[in-house]
Amino acid sequence: MPYIDMIAMLGYTNNAYMMMEAFRSSSNVVLTDNPEYTLCMFRKIFPIIPIGEGEQEVPEAVFNLFKAMADKAIKKDRYFSAWEYLMGLYIAHMSILYLKANQGDPSSLAAIQSSVPSGVATSKSVDGLSISYDLLGTADDFAGYGTWKLTTYGQQLITLTKMYGHAGMWVNG
Repeated sequence: MPYIDMIAMLGYTNNAYMMMEAFRSSSNVVLTDNPEYTLCMFRKIFPIIPIGEGEQEVPEAVFNLFKAMADKAIKKDRYFSAWEYLMGLYIAHMSILYLKANQGDPSSLAAIQSSVPSGVATSKSVDGLSISYDLLGTADDFAGYGTWKLTTYGQQLITLTKMYGHAGMWVNG
């Protein structure tokens, strides 16, 4: 969608600024820039995910790509105090998918194992050591979210952003 310059259309008057604010609030589009999100901030919250230049780590260039993607999707002016954590969830999810593509790496194994979604145990067997899990409820809740439902980081991101997206509908009794 092309950029619409309301000031150029309406001139430098109060009407232009009032129209911009009216469209901005009804469209739920946040146009402000985020503060800098650093690798140090990410490591403080998600120390298990290996970021670096080693063969068994997510390269810093890839981290920076994921950070740039998160910066466009997660806006501080929408999520306020949760912004730093949500940025980390976004990057952690993408990093886990990156590590899964390189599953042979031993150092990435702990990060991958800690991010695999688990369901509710619905049945079990003793002799055959078989346990069945119900992941259908999770799949239904996250229908339409693509790969975001494949890691616990993505699931948390979906849940928290849905809460913020529907914040006007929450009733405090």
